Amino acid sequence: MKCTDNRPDDHCIKHGFSEQRREDASNRARKQLARTRNRKYRPDRKKPDQTVAKAKKRLASRFYQMKTGHCLTGQYLAWTRRPDATCWWCQYKTQTREHLFKNCPQWKSQQKALWATVLEATRKLPGPTRSRDRTNIAELLADQRCSQAMLMFLATTDVGRTSGPPAADEDEDAASEASEWEAREQEERAWERRRRRRGWVGSDEEVFVFPFPSHFH
Repeated sequence: MKCTDNRPDDHCIKHGFSEQRREDASNRARKQLARTRNRKYRPDRKKPDQTVAKAKKRLASRFYQMKTGHCLTGQYLAWTRRPDATCWWCQYKTQTREHLFKNCPQWKSQQKALWATVLEATRKLPGPTRSRDRTNIAELLADQRCSQAMLMFLATTDVGRTSGPPAADEDEDAASEASEWEAREQEERAWERRRRRRGWVGSDEEVFVFPFPSHFH
């Protein structure tokens, strides 16, 4: 590119480079608009995991908590509010996601089923094979081929559900609360049966018949 003014040559060279960069940027923008058909450009986003999306809300929530690491593990709770990171099921010194999904003896049978399912699923579908010894939990949670196995593991364990086993007094309170709830339900069912026998409930709506005082008869 020629410089039309009487400025030094180095200025002409810099000016030429600037114009070339602007031209290159303009060409890239035109190509991008052509690819997106003149629509506003948005970067490609990874589609959400449909397996997790179809799961129950609470189960999916636990899955994503595990995926982000902001979950009920000793390691995370020690960073937020807990005095230490000890595993509350086996007393291992640090309860991490790796420990819960691979080594905690409390969930030994579920871990075996998890990794067998993961190995089988990843062998059938394109992508790297996932095994217990060669896969960390971050990779496992990021691999959509393993989502169903991870959901099954979470559904059959208390991992990510509680921050420790309930104490004895908590068990008693829960049992008494459950028995009280069952008794209340039984009373409501008995009351409903009595209402139906007396004809207080019609086919479309409830009709309540109140007894009149004796002096009105």
